[in-house]
Amino acid sequence: MKKYVFLLYLLICFVAVGCGANKSLTGTVTFTDGEPATNGMVILRTDTFMARGEIQPDGSYRISSERERDGVPPGVYQVYVSGISEPLPPGAGAAMPTPLVDPKFENPDTSGLEVTIPAPRNRFDIVLERRTN
Repeated sequence: MKKYVFLLYLLICFVAVGCGANKSLTGTVTFTDGEPATNGMVILRTDTFMARGEIQPDGSYRISSERERDGVPPGVYQVYVSGISEPLPPGAGAAMPTPLVDPKFENPDTSGLEVTIPAPRNRFDIVLERRTN
């Protein structure tokens, strides 16, 4: 009987630790001139997991994985951005937005950005170079 109580105790501890392992990640996305990115997504990925957070008009973001505000499991992640573009004026119809970010930051293999979760203070600020055409 003691063996089963001990196994139940271990199972409860494992579930409690596993559920509490997700860490939130916040930060800001700015350009090298200090201007914030005002839209787009920050994306974290490993070979088996992906999480993302929407960039707010002030340049801040918060990462979610499956549900909003559920955090990111511990690990090392490649980081990249997507959709950072010049806002379209009202009534622009089907016009394509103008990308603002150097394309290397839109690919996890070329961005050069990496974060380890849990991160110090659960924060990761990103500085991007602008696209040059």
